[in-house]
Amino acid sequence: MSRKIKLVSIDGDGCLFAYTNIGSAFHSSWDALAFAYGLKDTWDERSRRYYHRAAQDNQWAEEDAADLRGLPVRQAESVLFPIPYSPGAREFLQASRGRLVRGLLSGCLDLVGKRAAAETQMDFCFCNTMHTRDGVFLGTTDHAVSPWHKHLLLPQIRQPYNLAPEEVCHVGDHENDIPCFEQVGLAVAFRPKVPQVAKAAKYVIDDFAELARLLSIS
Repeated sequence: MSRKIKLVSIDGDGCLFAYTNIGSAFHSSWDALAFAYGLKDTWDERSRRYYHRAAQDNQWAEEDAADLRGLPVRQAESVLFPIPYSPGAREFLQASRGRLVRGLLSGCLDLVGKRAAAETQMDFCFCNTMHTRDGVFLGTTDHAVSPWHKHLLLPQIRQPYNLAPEEVCHVGDHENDIPCFEQVGLAVAFRPKVPQVAKAAKYVIDDFAELARLLSIS
């Protein structure tokens, strides 16, 4: 590392946290939500249809959101919570507090992402919001973090801290993290889901304790 890392952006689904008990290849909060409402087969089929069609990301998210219209948010809580943090994740975020800027850059759902940010006292949180009112889903979403375009948010994340790309580390697990890897000084793959992710990263880790050692936090 030619420049000291000062900011770490972390993917959520399958990385910072992983829903491994719902039959999801992505271990994602979206799939966990679908599971909670008996929508998983429908959303899996939609995923097969839209995956890798970056131009239709918004349509994909909007169709998923529409399936939730009128459903009570509380029904999902037993599936989503407690958040299944990956090994060493909470410990890394605790140890790095005040020493690094740390936050979430993820297409995950706000129900999980924002709670994770609060529980671990992260410095920023970029995720997707499912709109609710009075404890009920409205059937709409802001889709602020497109899976295939989240790297476009990295300049916005760096700007308040006046940091160069070389001072940023991104931690991810899937193909959509590769564009992020290409725009940071340190690319770290956590339990990469496909070989291309491991190949694109400088380091591959199995536990966030390894990230702490890489960044001289532990």
